[in-house]
Amino acid sequence: MNREEARLELDATTLRPQDASPEARAMLESDAELAAWHEKRTAFDEEVAAVLANLPVTAGLRENILRAAETPAKRPVKWITPTALAAAACVLFGWILLWPGNSTMAAWESESLAAVAKVEYGVMKLDEREESLEAVKKHLTLAECPCPSALPPALAGLRTYGCKRVKIDGHAATIICFELQPGKEAHLVVLDNTNLSNGPADDAPCFKSAKNWRYAAWNHGSHAFMLATTADAAALKKLFELV
Repeated sequence: MNREEARLELDATTLRPQDASPEARAMLESDAELAAWHEKRTAFDEEVAAVLANLPVTAGLRENILRAAETPAKRPVKWITPTALAAAACVLFGWILLWPGNSTMAAWESESLAAVAKVEYGVMKLDEREESLEAVKKHLTLAECPCPSALPPALAGLRTYGCKRVKIDGHAATIICFELQPGKEAHLVVLDNTNLSNGPADDAPCFKSAKNWRYAAWNHGSHAFMLATTADAAALKKLFELV
């Protein structure tokens, strides 16, 4: 069993770890990166479960889900079971409750924060895995993706996990993931600021927060940046030598 096979098995059993195979559990104990991912993935599932547990259940919800699953579609999909449909509905509803953006944010900020949250919680996987910023930048340059030309020295010196190519507010963008602290990541979003509506006002970082996220937004040359983390505000500001 390789790391990706173990990840898929553990992903399906985060709230029932006893259902994972002994091989997957053994790899979890010996692979630090897999263990860090599993800790965050489990925390996400537990947070969703806690939110759902405190919500009132609409009368007839179970019956409506079962009825919808049994109703033939124009092109029936036989593999969708009531259990799978209910599980998908719970995951979708949980993600909506934990969505980090809000209506007061610019579109590019909301979409950027949502994208980094998906990476943080393992909903969206990295395209490339590298442990240094220089190695990540080589991949981005070859792929002609947005690539930072200059970053705060404290950020540039951190170990990286890799990168992900995304679209933010219609612009090609890149997410670069850094190890900020043990068990805490910082995710840098880089995108072209040409015709970007409500982009960062200037080169100085503007610090904001949304739900359990702290982030900084700024401009540099032709790029707009967002650096987001679930660590505390002091840890984020320290990267800009402000504390």
